[in-house]
Amino acid sequence: MNTHSFRKIWKPLLPVLLFPAFLLPALSQTPYFQQETHYRISAVLDDEHHLLNSHISINYINRSPDTLTGIWFHLWPNAFSGRQTAYVRQALRMKNSRLYFAPEEDLGGLSGLDFRADGQPVGFRTEPADPDIAYLPLPRPLAPGDSVRIETPFVLNIPASFSRLGHVDQSYQMTQWYPKPAVYGRKGWHPMPYLDMGEFYSEFGSFDVRITLPKDYVVAATGVLTEEATENDTLKTLRYIADGVHDFAWFADKRFIVEHEEVVLPSGRTVDAWAYYTPEQAGLWKNAAGYVARSVEFYSTHVGEYPWPHATAVEGALSAGAGMEYPMITIIGNAADAKSLDEVIAHEVGHNWFYGILASNERDHPWMDEGLNSYYENRYMRTRYGSGAALLDIPALLRGGSEMSAEEAAFLLQARRRLDQAPDTHSDDFGALNYYLGAYIKPAVALRMLEEQIGVEALDKAMQAYYREWQFRHPYPDDFRAVMERETGRNLDWLFDGLLLSNKRVDYIPQAARFCA
Repeated sequence: MNTHSFRKIWKPLLPVLLFPAFLLPALSQTPYFQQETHYRISAVLDDEHHLLNSHISINYINRSPDTLTGIWFHLWPNAFSGRQTAYVRQALRMKNSRLYFAPEEDLGGLSGLDFRADGQPVGFRTEPADPDIAYLPLPRPLAPGDSVRIETPFVLNIPASFSRLGHVDQSYQMTQWYPKPAVYGRKGWHPMPYLDMGEFYSEFGSFDVRITLPKDYVVAATGVLTEEATENDTLKTLRYIADGVHDFAWFADKRFIVEHEEVVLPSGRTVDAWAYYTPEQAGLWKNAAGYVARSVEFYSTHVGEYPWPHATAVEGALSAGAGMEYPMITIIGNAADAKSLDEVIAHEVGHNWFYGILASNERDHPWMDEGLNSYYENRYMRTRYGSGAALLDIPALLRGGSEMSAEEAAFLLQARRRLDQAPDTHSDDFGALNYYLGAYIKPAVALRMLEEQIGVEALDKAMQAYYREWQFRHPYPDDFRAVMERETGRNLDWLFDGLLLSNKRVDYIPQAARFCA
């Protein structure tokens, strides 16, 4: 999600309060493994009643050393099914009462679930306080290396647009829209409710998705469109295939204008860059496919080559900030001007690397996604528009310039009152202001300090090694630290123990005390 999203949230909320949240217990270290999921989904859109009649089949492969007796599932659309969900509880803490006071017809969620495992009916239970978390007991233990096919029909009552999933009239933002297994990894199960401030964690695999909807819709989606069939005089079916991804999102609107460019990566491989936008923002979006292409080229050069066939930006309704990312595709809200649009697109496209490919646990360690990405977004903006265009001009801060940005002032306000929080804080334990500062700003500042110390080429070289070793996997902070220390040949206690993993006062870079003390 883009940094602009949180400026609107935190400025009216000073001072902020901190709220505890349940943290998953850390288990003893085991050798690395990750589970594997392969989805087949068919969905039919009823745009008169805002329903999606669907069926999902998941081939779940147990790559762990453990025998599983059940699987935790996310039913994230149920976050919008009532007024006491984790999403609503967090929204109320952040002074957002839209869903709490919304009319019943604007709510949504899943119904018609009838889970089967290898053809056998299985019951499921949801958590009492979290209807978007479910546990499915398996009819037989799932041994290491074995697989189970889980399937169910489901009807999605598409909610109004309160966050990411939703519709505005007949414009549809289909994200976090289907049942999906929680991550099971070396630190155990990671079931989590849907939250606005706090993002996601999912297993890698493949998707084969068929979407049937009225002919006059234009659709943008994760994956590659492989078939388009006419069902009758009014309906069409689109089939999308995606490999090596951990999520699938799609967006449908009758008004979409489509632009296309190609970007040639350093290896010579070509990637399609797409922009889908409505007439309302056409003046700003006319060059948006070019912004996508430049972003793909920039991140491919400095972090690692983009692996997928396309990168797409979609202009549409979004109630969770300025932008939100999914593999190969991002949704962008209204922009003020072309430069801001370029910045938001760069940030969201960058999440293909930090979230889409380097799939860290964003709920527990949001800085590994937002912070690392914000550092490269700032570099993109300095490259495109000069040093003054970046969110943070770190060398100027280190020199002790007289001007102070809003971000610097906010951080100082929190730090001097001892209300700031370490970047490595669970996302639901942050206050709104501290989430912006801790997950986005302080990690970007920390990496800029590392860049000043070792040089941009050495930092990129270390980041590229991290990308090579952990792409399509689930890295943790200690994995990132091990690569960075090995590649730079330095002890980076000051960076990790000092700036990222703790809330210690900075006392070793006097010039930076204005920002980080």
